[in-house]
Amino acid sequence: MIESLTTGRGKFILGSLIIYEEQMKILVLCHDFPSPYFSDTLPVFHTIKNLSISFQHKITLLSFISGEDRFYPDLERYCNVDAVLKVNRDMSFIDQLLLTVKNTIDIRNIIIKLRSNNSLVSLLDYYYDPYMAMKVSQVLAREKPDILYLTRPMANYVQNIDIPKIIQPYDAVHEWHRQRYQHTNNYKKILYLLTYLMTRHYEKNVYPKFDACLVVTNEDKRLLNLLSPRINTVVIPNGVDIEYFKPINIKEVFPSIIYLSEMSGSMPVTNILYFVNQIFPYIKKEFPRITLYLVGRNPVKEVVNLAKDKSIIVTGYVDDVREYLAKSSIFIAPMIMGTGIKNKVLEAMSMGKCVVTTSVGAQGINGVHEKDLIISDNPEEFSAWIIKLLKDRSLRNSLGNNARELIEKEYTWEKIACSFDQLLRDIIIKQR
Repeated sequence: MIESLTTGRGKFILGSLIIYEEQMKILVLCHDFPSPYFSDTLPVFHTIKNLSISFQHKITLLSFISGEDRFYPDLERYCNVDAVLKVNRDMSFIDQLLLTVKNTIDIRNIIIKLRSNNSLVSLLDYYYDPYMAMKVSQVLAREKPDILYLTRPMANYVQNIDIPKIIQPYDAVHEWHRQRYQHTNNYKKILYLLTYLMTRHYEKNVYPKFDACLVVTNEDKRLLNLLSPRINTVVIPNGVDIEYFKPINIKEVFPSIIYLSEMSGSMPVTNILYFVNQIFPYIKKEFPRITLYLVGRNPVKEVVNLAKDKSIIVTGYVDDVREYLAKSSIFIAPMIMGTGIKNKVLEAMSMGKCVVTTSVGAQGINGVHEKDLIISDNPEEFSAWIIKLLKDRSLRNSLGNNARELIEKEYTWEKIACSFDQLLRDIIIKQR
């Protein structure tokens, strides 16, 4: 149970203990406007919301925004939104690279780096903007925050400022680029290799400048600590809004499977094609009338073409994914590529769905194989589990119920906020 007061001090109950904590002034820098509807900023949104509600911290936000659909006005209930700057993320890889080079050699950016004794490891300046740099300086001077909390792309604005600060890259990003390089066979391969090497160098040299580097899985922690033992890597997983993602009484479309993801990136496309080509045929032999829902925005041509198979439905963007989750027999996450924790897996488990995934898809989730979810990296075994589960409704229900219980116990945003608040306080105490 968590309570909050309006007396300037937060109060929360931990077991039989009533603990009072002082408020903090937190400056948040985010590469896109925090929203509960986009996976890359969803953790920032819920962190701000729950730190405000549960602990009454005073929070100020500076953010970029990549589209009008990103603006979520309810956020202003939990923090002071000081500035929102537009940024174009609908660029090709080459255009993004060219913009990064342009920002890097911007004389204003170079001057900032020279004044702060910054080294040239800060080459990845896609999000550099002189107005944002000015706003950061103004807010720091005006608010005098106790601590900074920022997403990885915002590091160059504050990495050398002598204020307690936390950076949240979520994943070991260099590993994500390494995997893209490994699984690419066209002209982009050399670009992914260069990006991997630059990112690896960047993470190794920039992250140690922060009091904590926040990631979501132990595997990401291991990878970053291999880069540099000087990185203070802390693992706090993502959570789930369990009141929104909860079991819904909708008639099941049997037999059916659902895969939920953004459908435009190289990684989700690779994962989808892996399932459709290497696993789905085994299932169709046993269940010829099976339906596979591929749900997610911006499906590329390779994904859209899969709908030529009448058993595959490519939905594109849907207003509410819960309807599709609720009516599907099994949720799958057949990831052979990827880093970090999978929000969609957590959301499916929160809705009491039976989940079949790979070890990559299960990263960061403290679930037990054959109790809370099914984990398999072998295509034939993966399909065998789906077939078995489709034949056994009782087993599906048992796994789904256990999954929901696990989420309620370990992955609510309220619980995550308590861990985050404790990290903030530990850092500030250490600085005193």
